[in-house]
Amino acid sequence: MKFIGAHVSAAGGVENTIARAKAIGANAFALFTKNQRQWQAAPLSEASIRAFKAACEKEGFRPEQILPHDSYLINLGHPDPDALAKSRDAFLDEIKRCEQLGLCYLNFHPGSHVGQGVDVGIGLIVDQLNNALTPDLTTTVLLETMAGKGSEVGCTFEEIRRILDGVRLQEKMGVCLDTCHINDAGYDVVNRLD
Repeated sequence: MKFIGAHVSAAGGVENTIARAKAIGANAFALFTKNQRQWQAAPLSEASIRAFKAACEKEGFRPEQILPHDSYLINLGHPDPDALAKSRDAFLDEIKRCEQLGLCYLNFHPGSHVGQGVDVGIGLIVDQLNNALTPDLTTTVLLETMAGKGSEVGCTFEEIRRILDGVRLQEKMGVCLDTCHINDAGYDVVNRLD
């Protein structure tokens, strides 16, 4: 079976995403578990978690059909210690939300090196992932391929490979191949993908 869907709004609570996905005829969907453009968010309530899981069960959405995306503000490659700490805390919160909802994936943008160079950015991203990932996690974090705008890290398959190679708990890692991003980065996804 092929899974087709779209990113649906979580306005009013994550439990509302399932009905929105069904309304467009999707059998898979993406969502933000909190406002993607704010650092802080209220914790998920037990009622919201129960309602989300119940709606998934009722409508037949399994965890592998749901792809949460973390906040756009998070930058695990930021060279400023305060900004990096803020990003790390937000990333850990995103993982916690996925665990609470019983979701098996968390898609995230690796980060930007902010002028310090790709090697520094990759090193910081790897360090943050090694500190965030633990053996008891049930959520797999997915590095999203990037378009290579500005100082983004992860716009080549080689950069993604270097990040993966540096992570100790590689079984907790995966890749989300964003075809729009890799096409923009120079990979010909229309005629061939090498």
